[in-house]
Amino acid sequence: MTTHLLTTDRLVLRVPSSADRACYDAFYAVSDLTVGGYRGGRDAAEVDAILRRDIDHWARHGFGMFLIEARNTGQFQGGTGLYLPKGWPTPELTWWLMPAVRGTGVATEASLAVIDWAHDVLNWSRVETMMRDENAPARALANRLAQRCGGRRDRRETLPDGVARDIYVLSERAAA
Repeated sequence: MTTHLLTTDRLVLRVPSSADRACYDAFYAVSDLTVGGYRGGRDAAEVDAILRRDIDHWARHGFGMFLIEARNTGQFQGGTGLYLPKGWPTPELTWWLMPAVRGTGVATEASLAVIDWAHDVLNWSRVETMMRDENAPARALANRLAQRCGGRRDRRETLPDGVARDIYVLSERAAA
């Protein structure tokens, strides 16, 4: 498996492993998110499947979700990364955060690190995210990231799950 470690002033982003089950349990035990398939109260089999999916995604694609930890304490804060659901046209930047760190800039800081990594390591010319209409906090973050990175709301598309989403180009760079 490819291993990657990203660091920022406050954060460490690392590839998940089977030893991270407690992090996934912690998120799903307290998550109040109900859009995009996430919801609290997942049973053990569902949590196992999500963790396995995230680990396998790295092996298949060479990119995936990173777990976010506080750099100074190691405290688990959530996840962010590049994910390509089966049948979708392009990968997307996505994130999920523990409730205690929402609104603290963690999602922005971690997302910017992943965007830079996508450009610099994966040599991607663009990074996108796909926003459901009802996910107002994520849409606000997508707008902030797009503004910071020179991106924009690009188009509206109905994806293979039948849900129409706004597609944001968060960042574009010429391929090296």
